[in-house]
Amino acid sequence: MWYIDSSAIIKLIKPEKESAALIKKLPNALITSRISRVEVARTITRFEPDLLDETYDILVDIQMVPVEDSIITIAENLPQYIALRALDSLHIASALAIKSLIKGVITYDIEMAKAAKTLGFTILSPGAK
Repeated sequence: MWYIDSSAIIKLIKPEKESAALIKKLPNALITSRISRVEVARTITRFEPDLLDETYDILVDIQMVPVEDSIITIAENLPQYIALRALDSLHIASALAIKSLIKGVITYDIEMAKAAKTLGFTILSPGAK
């Protein structure tokens, strides 16, 4: 199982330059933070509203990590050298909470990838340069 963030989920819905490479290498089992539903749905609603039905079809197949107090505590207590915004911190905290269950993190967010790698995760970003 791999943790997938919203930057990668959006590429599964809205064709972008990395989409084909991602789809080709996409693992069968995916998990993400519950906040991805909001991030992805709002992004698609703003920029590609005709793809909203497809958005929910894709999201339903991805397991979700609930945003519980323990996740918030992990995000609040990330080391100072992990310089992420609030939602990205929640993604990293969610991945850390299930680290023993996942093979790594799928992301196209450069700062998220850097932070995840620093915290010992394997990163997957097919098609990225």
